[in-house]
Amino acid sequence: MSIDTIYYKCREELSFDTIPYIVKDQAFFEGLNELQMMLNGDKPYSLKRAEFIVEWAYSGGKMNYAKYCHDIDSVSYILKRFIEVNNIQKYKTAPNFALFEYFTKPSPMNGNKAFSYDFEDFTGKKDFRKLFVTKVMDTHTGQCASLPLYYKILCDELGGQSCLAFAPKHVYVKHIGEDGKWVNIELTNGHFVRDEWMIQTHGISTEAIRNGVFLTALSDKETVAFMITQLGKAYQQKYNSWDYFPLRCAEEVLKVLPNFCDALVLKFCVHQQLGFDYLNKYGQVRTHYSDYNYSEFQRMMNTLDSLGYSQQTDEEYRQSVEKALKDIEN
Repeated sequence: MSIDTIYYKCREELSFDTIPYIVKDQAFFEGLNELQMMLNGDKPYSLKRAEFIVEWAYSGGKMNYAKYCHDIDSVSYILKRFIEVNNIQKYKTAPNFALFEYFTKPSPMNGNKAFSYDFEDFTGKKDFRKLFVTKVMDTHTGQCASLPLYYKILCDELGGQSCLAFAPKHVYVKHIGEDGKWVNIELTNGHFVRDEWMIQTHGISTEAIRNGVFLTALSDKETVAFMITQLGKAYQQKYNSWDYFPLRCAEEVLKVLPNFCDALVLKFCVHQQLGFDYLNKYGQVRTHYSDYNYSEFQRMMNTLDSLGYSQQTDEEYRQSVEKALKDIEN
């Protein structure tokens, strides 16, 4: 049953304004449409463009793409010059080496200011702009998603190879080393880390690793899927509304990637909140709407459990990042 079918069925059973539908924000609609085309292969993959779409939609369509591209291109030029000056063009990991220097060591490349983790509102619950790549570019501070996103955008621009990867409540960078083996870059502390460190730090189960939930390099399609869920989260934060726009974002991803956990969690959260809202207003009154909403809530939860998905609380995640930083200092 489609979202629209459920909505109109709900209108028959309940008053029109009982269940939130979609805030009519054209920028979010346009952004989702373009990201869908990228996900489905109707537009070329571009993480630079995908990140811009999320930020542009959140700003109400007030961002300038030419300026955004200019700012990224300016850094790309500096990194290319670093590669040339150091005569490392022959190495396939030259972009990765340049980027690691750029992110982790004060130098003329970064205005003598290395990048660091920003603990203030690190989940973006107060202001989703804290998670934006443009914020990282402006301040050289970011979170576990925005720092790796900026790294990968620049790596793509340099023609290098890198991938995003997930851990519970966390994103990091993976790339193939000169020896053909995977390398993990943890930008929250500016170091290379082993899979064993990620598993121990974030409490990752063998089942989740086996099912590709965590520690697996994301494909370009999966990276775009992640940006679609980011768009849904940006909308939710901006309007404080778990309505059918974030649900649509989740479902568009799940049509293509049915086990993509970030979308499963987003869909779970929407149905959970719609269930709470319904119970608060009507109590234990069963309707087609309430039955369907609960069944989808349960289905998402069961699917996530079957994949071995787990999550940390905000406080647990904060403690894991702080411990990682202390381990490096010691």
